[in-house]
Amino acid sequence: MVTGGNASHYWEASGIIGEYYQTVLGLDVYAWDIWMIYKPGVLWNGKLPPAPDFWMHQLGIDDGQGQPLDSEVFAGEVERLLDNIKQ
Repeated sequence: MVTGGNASHYWEASGIIGEYYQTVLGLDVYAWDIWMIYKPGVLWNGKLPPAPDFWMHQLGIDDGQGQPLDSEVFAGEVERLLDNIKQ
């Protein structure tokens, strides 16, 4: 469980966002179950979203296209980013 005001979950019914992230992340499959971390201040200013600073997935693929979700690794990356922000 991620608590606090810094985590967001988004749902967009048309599916276009998954197509955009598929392109940005260089995936061969539709990007629908992706966990991403962005540094503060990152904005989506163009047609495609910005690439995340770190990401993992639950897409059922294990062919070098990103890392399958490991909650401990993901939490460690969140902590590392937060530590860097606090400095």
